[in-house]
Amino acid sequence: MLNFGYGMLLFNVLLLCNLKKLHIKVRIIFNPNIMNNLKNLSDKDLYLICKKWGAAVLEARRKFAGLLPEVYAREMAEREKGRSWLKKRGFFSVYEFAAKLAGMSRDQVDLVLRLEKRLENKHVLHEALVNGNVSANKLARVVSIATSENQQDILEKVGALSNRALEVFVKDYKNQNGLGEAKNEQIGMHVHFEPQLNLDLELDEDVKNELIEMKNKGINVNQILREFLRERKERLTQEKSEVVEKQMRKRYDRAIIGMPANRYIPVEVRRIVIKEFGRKCSAPGCAKPAENLHHEKKFATDQCHDPRFLKPLCKGHHELAHAEIHHMQNNPQVLGNAFVLGVT
Repeated sequence: MLNFGYGMLLFNVLLLCNLKKLHIKVRIIFNPNIMNNLKNLSDKDLYLICKKWGAAVLEARRKFAGLLPEVYAREMAEREKGRSWLKKRGFFSVYEFAAKLAGMSRDQVDLVLRLEKRLENKHVLHEALVNGNVSANKLARVVSIATSENQQDILEKVGALSNRALEVFVKDYKNQNGLGEAKNEQIGMHVHFEPQLNLDLELDEDVKNELIEMKNKGINVNQILREFLRERKERLTQEKSEVVEKQMRKRYDRAIIGMPANRYIPVEVRRIVIKEFGRKCSAPGCAKPAENLHHEKKFATDQCHDPRFLKPLCKGHHELAHAEIHHMQNNPQVLGNAFVLGVT
């Protein structure tokens, strides 16, 4: 079984590479002296070999999956003639074919075949699937928002983002474009709905009673709350300005003695950011815990942790934010909403 497994992987790598690339990979990965002396490998070399094997397997799996729609189409064409393309080659079904040759499950095969049908009129994404350039799992996450017009932008996201970030992107895209849907299972209809604000304020009893008393006396409670929110913004602006001034003095002092700017975000900066945004992601509509403080102005350029340009983000939105920066750096002429996050 071990030799069969090595043979199958080498066969799949042959599908991926020309002879020159294959020679390099075989020399590094399939060197028998290395494979027979694994215990003598350094940690670095062992990790390098694992990465190369893993990358080869994943790429081979994508390439194989891209071939399945054509295999299935030929099987269906042969069945119309009373023959079987698969049985002629020793397989009873496309599921057995995929399982034995590439270790794919029935669900994975069904996913690829369904995607191929859904992407028939979106040639850019369809080509990415059948050529094995992108995994079916990633395409499945974006197919619901893909159109003939945006498919090129969608493909860029699929190539740049992880599965988790793609899910965040799709959710934001649907919210921003009013694409939320709820299925009514009883009548088989899709009912459009608008996102609703779930206002569930846990007010202390004394605060609640005071607000009710003010309302009963004809006092405009909404106006009072607006004034409170406006004053809060003004206080935060003032506090952030003071923090920025302090940060600039520190940066100047470090520059005088030839010390580089400190990449560690000071406690006072973190405190003011939490005071403004809380401990949740600052992206609109996201209630996930914030796990990263994102510099809207690159620290490498600005050399300052300016709280006016720091936003707490969840992992998914943080990855999206960096994807947006990378996209705009590579496409400075593009000012569309391809990577719109709503994080401002």
